[in-house]
Amino acid sequence: MIGELTNHAIRAMDLLRPDALFVFKGNHVARDILDAARERGIKSVNYYPDVSFMTHGAEIPRALPRYDHVFNAKTYGIADMKKHGVESVTFMPPGYDPELHQPVELDDGDRSRFGSDVSFIGTWSPKKESILAQLRQSLPQIHLRVWGNQWNKRQTHALDGVVMGMGITGEDYTRAICASSINLGLLSEARTGASSGDLITARTFQIPACGAFMLHERNDEALQYFKEGEEAEFFSGAAELAAKITRYLASPDDRIRIAAAGLARSHAGGYAIDNRMREIVDWLHLVSRV
Repeated sequence: MIGELTNHAIRAMDLLRPDALFVFKGNHVARDILDAARERGIKSVNYYPDVSFMTHGAEIPRALPRYDHVFNAKTYGIADMKKHGVESVTFMPPGYDPELHQPVELDDGDRSRFGSDVSFIGTWSPKKESILAQLRQSLPQIHLRVWGNQWNKRQTHALDGVVMGMGITGEDYTRAICASSINLGLLSEARTGASSGDLITARTFQIPACGAFMLHERNDEALQYFKEGEEAEFFSGAAELAAKITRYLASPDDRIRIAAAGLARSHAGGYAIDNRMREIVDWLHLVSRV
């Protein structure tokens, strides 16, 4: 498969003669494609979004040093990559899609399908399972829904009945966020090859951009983007999580106020992916003049 993809990519470069090759993550992009791009004077750029680049197949760590530049969505990922020979790498945070992640009007069908007191949308990990299982045990009366991939790997029965068994994307993702009173921002733990677990994710920006209330794991990096208690809420540990959920489920006016301020911050802060892509295009313009 990799060889066939490589041959197709090289033929496409010869046919289309692009100025740049942009790769998002690149599980199946072999280093031969990047070497071919360089031979043809095509600048190659990677945007890498995950906790580790060592756990998504063999091609990524082999190929990353061959890119002209890597934009890494993790601050700690810069040092991680440099240790493995990636010389040109800088931090670029995730963002929201302004055409998709925005407040939407919900009908009765949306509320029935997606509505919840508390929801989490994201891929399973042991840490996330532990947090949600403790929450379920502390507050069994709340309506909790969990959407995402790989939740069949869970080891506890505490989440039986709340795991929806699928990921949701696109407009359904936005509607599920808007239909939840409280949206959790849970973070992945460190993986092989990563010096840290997540500090921010795309959800960090997408939830407020939908005009929804976000309750996010607390860390200094996340707090740089949204003010605690004003534009989003934050927690550290299971006890504080349960306490803040109890508080804000009983305070809808506070949720609405904070969600509105988070939406305003999303726009004023320039957190849209349009601005992220503009930085990439600016980099390409800069190197083309060198």
